[in-house]
Amino acid sequence: MPAILPISLCMIVKNEEAFLEASLKSVKTFLGFSDVVVIDTGSTDRTKEIALGCGAAIYDFQWCNDFSAARNFSAEKAKNDWIFYLDADEEITGADTKQLTGFISSNRNVGVATRIELTNLDANPVSRLYNRKYYKLKGMIHEQIEPVGTHQKILANIPVTMIHHGYLPEVSEAKGTHERNARMLKEALETQPNDPYLLYKLGNAYYYKDMNEACKYLEKALEHMTDHKLLYVYEAVELYGYALINSSLYEKALHHREKYAEYYENKPQFRFLSAHIYQNNGMFQEAVESYESCIGADIVDYMGITSFLSYYNIGVILECVGMFEDAVMMYKNCGDYEPALLRLKELSLQ
Repeated sequence: MPAILPISLCMIVKNEEAFLEASLKSVKTFLGFSDVVVIDTGSTDRTKEIALGCGAAIYDFQWCNDFSAARNFSAEKAKNDWIFYLDADEEITGADTKQLTGFISSNRNVGVATRIELTNLDANPVSRLYNRKYYKLKGMIHEQIEPVGTHQKILANIPVTMIHHGYLPEVSEAKGTHERNARMLKEALETQPNDPYLLYKLGNAYYYKDMNEACKYLEKALEHMTDHKLLYVYEAVELYGYALINSSLYEKALHHREKYAEYYENKPQFRFLSAHIYQNNGMFQEAVESYESCIGADIVDYMGITSFLSYYNIGVILECVGMFEDAVMMYKNCGDYEPALLRLKELSLQ
């Protein structure tokens, strides 16, 4: 059992019986939080029963189409000033409680955990730990931790990793996640029509359903983004690049890459995107060089781009130009990556 930490776990839920027990048990296994608060917004399944069985304090909240209002209500009910918030479709997979103890005792920074998306094994930074004396949640959807007062928000990594089930197709389809998000974001944009973050998130919501709409909102979002150091600005740049590729707008994607290269060329994930863009524009030499620049890079942002995904795409290019023996070598570097194993099997039959 981990040491008991003076941190409150805060969660808002509605009809989460499929994931809630595993989520709360993962917190108990890896994080010794002394207080668990579950805010229910109208469940009709076994959600409350499960939460009670896991030792949570449960409070009802009248849903008002505002995630921040619900998050802040949960923080008000917490026994501790330090708040860690989690969604019911997320599970903790690892944590260092000793380092967390040092984190909360030495600063007032916002703690950034690592979340792995089970849809594609991408690993992304997510802000989840904060002190309610200095921060609160803002934004009706895709809420963010923001300072209370004039002090600066400083982000710092914390040793917590989690997995996220929610964007798996069968989960998001059943819950209507993307439709709900799109509806709420459009409502928010009625009063803030040029808010770049809202536009980006709306583009992200459409990315899974309507690529044309995704491109429209992402392009508009980027028109209003000026601070290239912000994480969500890079995320919008990357998502728009892939949206253009998926829309077969290859030449436009190439211009997009050239526009942002000066800001992000040092990021392996941008070089991986660039390689895809080159590849789809028939610029095979440039694509291979970009993939090669990703291999071995020291990042955790996207699992695979520093190894098997780059090797695999180089193999595909080598096949396209008739260099089959070299392609086989690339595929063999991919380990047990299934598409590479299939290509090796096909090539062995030729």
